[in-house]
Amino acid sequence: MEQKTTQSNAKSIIEAYVGKKLEAMRDNPDRESRNLVDLALGLSAGRFQKHFLSIAHSMLEDENSPYYALIHDAIKNVGTANILKFGMNIGYNSFTAGARTIRNLEKERGYNIPWVITFYVNNKSFSLEAYTEAIRQGKKMGIYTYVFFCGSIPGKLMEIFDDETECAFMLFSDAENIEKEILSQASEIKNLMLCVKYSDSAIAVCEDLRSNKALYSLWYEYDKNPMCENLLNTADELHPVLTFFVRTGDDYSGYSDVYKEVCELRDTRTAASTPMEFSGTCRMVDEIISDDSCIAVFDESGKLISVCNSEREYNFRNQALAEIFEKCYPKAVK
Repeated sequence: MEQKTTQSNAKSIIEAYVGKKLEAMRDNPDRESRNLVDLALGLSAGRFQKHFLSIAHSMLEDENSPYYALIHDAIKNVGTANILKFGMNIGYNSFTAGARTIRNLEKERGYNIPWVITFYVNNKSFSLEAYTEAIRQGKKMGIYTYVFFCGSIPGKLMEIFDDETECAFMLFSDAENIEKEILSQASEIKNLMLCVKYSDSAIAVCEDLRSNKALYSLWYEYDKNPMCENLLNTADELHPVLTFFVRTGDDYSGYSDVYKEVCELRDTRTAASTPMEFSGTCRMVDEIISDDSCIAVFDESGKLISVCNSEREYNFRNQALAEIFEKCYPKAVK
């Protein structure tokens, strides 16, 4: 109880400070962003924070860095409350307090726990109770980031995002499936990043999100090696915070060549949008948090699909997440 109170107090102090810095960035985004990163790097204790902030620090050392353009644009066109809420939920709840819980439980229980859970969802099989319960179990294990890939978006899914205020959510969908009601809710739900699949229809959707100061990104689905740099230049025209590359039929077994290419582009490109290869980034973060990599992806029926060579089916709708992780993700023997 005392530890939770201490963590809550620490989070409140950090959140108040970051909120003031975000407001100050409207007047001087370059200087204030550097100051914020420098201070955070000096105070960071966790492995992931130091890794991420060191990258951010090196990016911002160059006064001509294209990432200053991204900062300028985000501060001007994304709601401050959206940046603060999503950022605190993923940066503190997930990467700091959550990561600490994950490491402690992994040491105690002897199996890996992912930092993020990905769900594929459709209207036909959606169950509000099943996903709410999965998130409740996940939070107990330190998991505060959740990704949803949707064809048609269940209306009640937005209720989960709105209710689970401590979590960071990313909702991936085709532009054609993002209805007006979802667009209006996207800016109101501060802990949500809406990720729009690139197409001709994405232009109008991104314009709408931008006018409402919502936090949004773009994504491309790829099979073989795409022309990443060309796609990123196209994406930049729609002003996403991030541009994701998502592999079709991913077997979740390792890093793709596209992941390596995207990492190189992130360090060398001159345009603003920040590129991310989806499953490789999830794996990389998990390795930093707890050494062994662990990715948890569930299909529309609730079945775990990110485990290779498993003769048994594991389903979060009828099994506890802790039981699934224990069976599927034992710690590597060293």
